[in-house]
Amino acid sequence: MGIDSKDESIEGVFYKINKKIEKRITAKYHKIKDWVMDPKGYFLINIDRKNNLLRVGYCKFTKQGNNPVNDMVAEIVGKTAIEIVNTLIKENYISSLQHAGDMGIELCKAELALKYNLTYVQDKDLNLK
Repeated sequence: MGIDSKDESIEGVFYKINKKIEKRITAKYHKIKDWVMDPKGYFLINIDRKNNLLRVGYCKFTKQGNNPVNDMVAEIVGKTAIEIVNTLIKENYISSLQHAGDMGIELCKAELALKYNLTYVQDKDLNLK
């Protein structure tokens, strides 16, 4: 199964999909210019190797004068990226699709690092060497 621009359809696992592509888009993203802070807060991701878990701290920030206050108000613990990201959405800790997508990517990297004993640093590429 794959998408070949010459084929008229794709043989999927369950269905035949007719290709009627109306628009082709080249993906792009600038880490600084395109990033938008989620007003609901942010997350700190950690690997707990002792218990074989992913740990995510949900943090909120408030501004009091010129001094921002950052408080970790919840901890979400799980074994897989998919269960954690869906829990974050269900708990209403994420308000933007961009943030949900970013958390999915980061949690997937953390899950792989845990599974394959790699070093994980949030917002950095995994070093597979």
